[in-house]
Order: sequence, then structure tokens, then C-alpha cells
Amino acid sequence: MSLGKKLFRYHFELAALLLLVPLTSAQSQSNKLEPPVVSGPKLETKAETPRTGNDDEMEQLKSQVRQLQSLLEQQQRALAEIQKRLDEKDGQPRPAAQVVSTGSDGAVNKSSELRSSTLELSESPRTSSAANQPSSQNKTVGVAGWDRDHAFIRSADGNFETYIGGYAQLDFRGYQSGIHPPNTFLIRRARLSAEGKVARYFDYRLEGDFADTTSTLLRDFYVNIHRTDKFQLRFGQFRVPISQEEIRSDNYQDFVERSMVNNLVPSRSPGLGATGVLGKGVFEYQIGAFNGKGLLANNNNGTPETAIRLRFAPWKNGSEFISKGFSFGGAFTYGRSLGGLSVRGLTESRSFIFFVPDIINGKYLRANGEFTWMLGPAAIRVEYDQTNQRRDNLGPDGGNLPGVVAKGYTGQFTYLLTGEEKPEAGLLSPRHNLFGDGNGNQGFGAWELKFRYANLQIADATAQSNRADSFYFGPNWYLNRYVRYMLDLGFERFKDPARSPRPGDRNFFVILSRVQVAF
Repeated sequence: MSLGKKLFRYHFELAALLLLVPLTSAQSQSNKLEPPVVSGPKLETKAETPRTGNDDEMEQLKSQVRQLQSLLEQQQRALAEIQKRLDEKDGQPRPAAQVVSTGSDGAVNKSSELRSSTLELSESPRTSSAANQPSSQNKTVGVAGWDRDHAFIRSADGNFETYIGGYAQLDFRGYQSGIHPPNTFLIRRARLSAEGKVARYFDYRLEGDFADTTSTLLRDFYVNIHRTDKFQLRFGQFRVPISQEEIRSDNYQDFVERSMVNNLVPSRSPGLGATGVLGKGVFEYQIGAFNGKGLLANNNNGTPETAIRLRFAPWKNGSEFISKGFSFGGAFTYGRSLGGLSVRGLTESRSFIFFVPDIINGKYLRANGEFTWMLGPAAIRVEYDQTNQRRDNLGPDGGNLPGVVAKGYTGQFTYLLTGEEKPEAGLLSPRHNLFGDGNGNQGFGAWELKFRYANLQIADATAQSNRADSFYFGPNWYLNRYVRYMLDLGFERFKDPARSPRPGDRNFFVILSRVQVAF
């Protein structure tokens, strides 16, 4: 017998019993006026009136009613659980004030655990009069809510969605006495972004930085044609695919500033490219052509900067703890510059330039090698970068000058003392948030120790050639998933003591700290 038929039978029996109970009670009241003669041995009672047969029947009926009511409640709970699982399987949004657990396959790093209720968006207001209208006029066309990391708006069919995110960083920079900027607080970044998809197979991203007053507001703007993960086309302004340190977003960096090796690679530029992931993440590729002159900058010659990046994670889908988090790769770019500037030697503290850029002219090449090793709470990242930039026709009588050759390498190690698993690029969730997580699980957040070494040397066959290296270490404190504090203690050293923040002294001590909120 089906569940619906069972429920109908239970409801019918319950209604019948409920009708019998008052009739039985009335009969019991009339029988009390003329009590029947009861045969058999007398029951010894103290202060109770002996029960009649009708009383026993009434109690039996009441007991059956209670049993049926309990059974109905169990069936209703079972139906609600079945409906909930069907909704989750079909991906249909549930009504407001319920927690949604369906995930998303958008471009943002999203979690399938939705922490707050969703809001249904309808074509007509939900009033008593609207409720009487035909169902087509009250059709749900979208849902809005919070998916643990981002606010979102999504159409009912899932073909259109927008995720709203952002982060802000308040820094403090303190320097040892010398020739450098003053100690200061600084709003390093204040960014808002919107990303998602339109018409199912077209992704987009738009991000602006409201704290950068010396450059352009726009950071990212691109559109992806995303029919399959194996091959996507991208158009707009986005990061040139070289250097794992540069590609990892600013709000996921482990140190206040990227290493000074980052001077050798470009950031964002207008262009187009293709990207893909094969073998469930075992192999990734990125190729593209860009202006290569910076944010919103036009190319000044007929040669675009071309780039290719390959990355391998051969044991990604394995079960071995030691090997599954290991990945490696490399990248290469080729371009041409007409009267531009070479790379510069800027330290992580951004307090001193130990190599002033030269004017360059002609072809330039960039090469990169990298690997990452994720080991549960630990992470190791190593990278090597090199840039060769020519200086053609800039010498006496139009001759060529020696080019600028820059080489740098960096390695860093981080370890979570509180035992969380370190994400390769994403927000970290502490096991126990500071002040609790609403479920009574109070703690002190997640704590991480870190160390990084970097070395950068730039040569142009003149006395200006110079080299610097740096040591940075300190703690990171993740108060919860969205707020963290970072402290970097750094020693920067210079090959030429005359060209340092403290002339005559090779060493320079700095303190960098940051409070970040990201969502």
C-alpha cells in the first residue's frame, strides 16, 4: 500500500474515533444514572469508583487515538525529510527561512554549505490578493542569500547568477631609522567584486580597488566562454599567466606583501586567452596574448605579449598524504617594448628601490619555474623567475646597450599550529572561532607560523647592478573565516651598503602588519 493511501486511511480512522469518543462519553454519563449490575467477585478499592465496561472502552478508544496521532506525526516528519532530500537532489530552492544546502559551480571559490536563509524573488508581491492570482503570475524567478563566503542572487533555473565579494586590508609599516618613508598606517586595498554567469555557459568577473589613488580603479573585467572545464576562452583584463605567487589572489597571500621576486613578472593587462583543466586537476594549461603594458594600457607596437603556463599535479587524485598535494609547473612570455622601463628593485617593505629602472627597447623574455607542496597544516611554495630585456639602439650612434638581466628566487614555509588543513588558495576556516561560532564552540581562532626567504639580483653591465635578499617570519592569526591578523618581521640586506636605507649598513629591519576582512 502506498504512503498516500496509508495516510488517508489513518486520517479516516482518526476522524471516526474522534466522533466515537464524545458519543461514548455521553453514553457513559447516562449509564452513571443507572449503574448496571456487575457479576463476579468484588474488587477491593480504597477511594475509587469501580470502572464500568463503557469506561474501559472509552479509555481504549482514547489510547488508540493517541497511538494514531503519534503515528501521523511520525509519517509527517518522514514526508518532510523525503521532500527535503528531493529538493536538494533536484537543486530547487526551498522557501525563505530555511537553510539551503545546494552548491554552485560558479567561478568564485564557493562552498555548498549555505549558512543563512534564502529569499525568493517573485514577479508579484506575496499578498493575500496576489495569492488568489493564477500561479503563472506568482512564479518564483530567482533566489538570493548567503553561501558561507559570498552574497548571491540566482535565477530559479540556475542559468544566471551573481556573487558579490570583496576584501579590505589595513596595514601598518614601521621601519628602522634611515632613508625611507615615515612609519604609517595604510589602507592597502579596498576591493569589491561581482562575478558569476549569464546564460549558463558565460562567466564574468568585475573587480575594482577603491583604495588605489595612484592608478586605475578597475582591476579585473573579463568574460569566459565556459562550456567545459577542459577548454575555456577568456576576453578582457586579467592576470598574465606567469608566477604562482602573482596568480594567487591578494587576500590569500600568507605574507603582508609578495616577495620582491614579484618585481620580475607582470600583473594584469588587457588581452585574450584560453585555459583548461584535464584529468580532474592533474594537468592545467593557460595561454594568451596581451598588451603587456599594465592596467588598461594600450600596446605601443605591433607585437603582443604572448604567454603560456603549464602546471602538473600527477598525484592529485591519489590517496597518499605525502604526494597528493604536490604540484609543479612553469611559464614563459615573449614580448616587445618601445621606450619602456625595465624591471625595478623594490623591497618587500616598499621602502627602498635598490635598482632604478633603465630605459629598454626591443624584445624581452620572461621565464618561470615553480612548485607547491601542500601537507595538511603545512605548505611549501618555491619559485624562480628570470627576465631578459633588451636595450637596442640606445647606445652611442644608435648602437645596442647590454640588456637588463634580472634573476630571483623565493621559498616559503607555513604551518598551522592549531591543526587545520591549509587550502592552496582559499579562505581558511578555524576549528574554533574567537568568541565562538554560534554553536557554543568557543576558542582562540587558528594560529599559523611562517618563514620566507627571497633573493633578487638585477644587472645591466654597469655600476648600477645590485642584489638584495630578505628574511621574513612571523605569525598569522585567523580570528574566524573572514577576519585575520598578519605580522611580518623582516630583515632586508643589500649587496652595496652605499645603496641601502641606512647608507654604510647592509642590513635593514622592518615591521609589517595587517588586519584583513574578506567575504
